Amino acid sequence: MALLEHTQTVLTRRHRELTRRIQALERDRRHTDAAVSADSADRAAERENDEVLDRLADATLVEIEQVQRALERIRSGRFGICERCERPIDELRLRAVPDATRCSVCAAAAMPPPGNAVPRAVQEQ
Repeated sequence: MALLEHTQTVLTRRHRELTRRIQALERDRRHTDAAVSADSADRAAERENDEVLDRLADATLVEIEQVQRALERIRSGRFGICERCERPIDELRLRAVPDATRCSVCAAAAMPPPGNAVPRAVQEQ
């Protein structure tokens, strides 16, 4: 299967998975499956769980956006072109990171110094 077809298949499948994940997170966040506890300690734990669900939902929405952008780049003919330097992105990188927007050189140049961890979503922008 050609890289473009393979990537479109992978990204489409990932989009479906992420959409299902966000729907499940929203269901869990609404507590549709369980009643809210009257116990204050339980309510505090539920609030903490809600915060975790919120962070997971936020990260999932970021990833959905990245996948949608990659699918749009495929449709527009810009897939595999570095958004920074306009050079082709190596096929091995695209197979490993199908939503990559930068070539390895530009992605490495955008990396923070060691010890300053930045989420992948920010690195790819």
